[in-house]
Amino acid sequence: MRVPLVDLAAQEASVADDVLAAIARVGREASFILGPHVEAFERRLARDCGTARAVGVASGTDAIELTLRALGIGAGDAVVTPALSFVAAAEAIATTGARPVFCDVEPGTMNASARTLEGALDRARSAGLRVRALVPVHLFGRCAPLPELCDLARREGLWLVEDAAQAIGARDEIGRPAGGAGDAGCFSFFPTKCLGAWGDGGAVVTAREDLADRLRRLRAHGAAAPYVHAELGRNSRLDAVQAAVLLTKIDRLGAWQEARARIAGRYRAELARLPLVLPDEPAAPAAHAWHAFVVRCEGRDALAEQLLEQGIQTRVYYPVPLHRQPCFAALDPPRLPVAERACESALALPIFPTMSDAQQAHVIEQIERFFRS
Repeated sequence: MRVPLVDLAAQEASVADDVLAAIARVGREASFILGPHVEAFERRLARDCGTARAVGVASGTDAIELTLRALGIGAGDAVVTPALSFVAAAEAIATTGARPVFCDVEPGTMNASARTLEGALDRARSAGLRVRALVPVHLFGRCAPLPELCDLARREGLWLVEDAAQAIGARDEIGRPAGGAGDAGCFSFFPTKCLGAWGDGGAVVTAREDLADRLRRLRAHGAAAPYVHAELGRNSRLDAVQAAVLLTKIDRLGAWQEARARIAGRYRAELARLPLVLPDEPAAPAAHAWHAFVVRCEGRDALAEQLLEQGIQTRVYYPVPLHRQPCFAALDPPRLPVAERACESALALPIFPTMSDAQQAHVIEQIERFFRS
């Protein structure tokens, strides 16, 4: 039996007629760049995240970079972010001219905490760096501990920018939506995300009117008025076609997340007796988005190979921690043992809303067979 890591085609087939109708409306109106569809999606996203404003941009990476620029971060500054993540946050920091400072993560959640961020802050300040912001990542769909991170940022006088690319629909330990606790929350709508576009897309949510205004300027070549450019920005606008796709799909997000949670619950129940480290289910009112279901174990590569032989696709998130990436070699990487160990042992299992009971049973059976042998 074939079980992909994500069956995007099956999910999109369930909404294709409605999405194509929405795209056709955009075509008939010929309102392709920004316009009413983007504005409607921004209003909906802001409402769902409990913030006053949202600004659509071209990608999740641009969302982080433009937010940092809008907060005045650039050359001579440093920004702390976890070493266990996709490269986007660190890349965005570096692209502003600032220096990424990598922190370790907690072994239970694989997220940064106040403790791990404080360790990186101390290291950065000892090296004479001027830290201006924290960019925690809500890894795999679980919120980082936002109450303690908000307290840390406030105490240290730092901006807090949430990388919520994998966590739309998640909630933190006091029930706030991912993206809604910090100075800004940054989302990606890459097609495989829990809410995915039919192409690239991103957005920033914030309660701050001044930040939203500057983000709108930066995403459109720094224009304060037509052909009047107050600063250098870029072309990073969420286009109307992608906004129409997202508006059509966002009403399904709750049902899709219920399906993901059900699949995650079955994995946790049936794999609990095996020598695996399983992801925790946070206690209510927190909610995990389950963008990925990532286990950790000895013999990770052998397990992945055997599953592939049985038609089961898995993925290593992430094989190399960010502080060991070649592009950051000049930064004198520290030793971050938890992140490094996770990169040696973590494996993402298939999880997607249309996953059948039979497909999941096959995955569980083959994992059990691996450990029996």
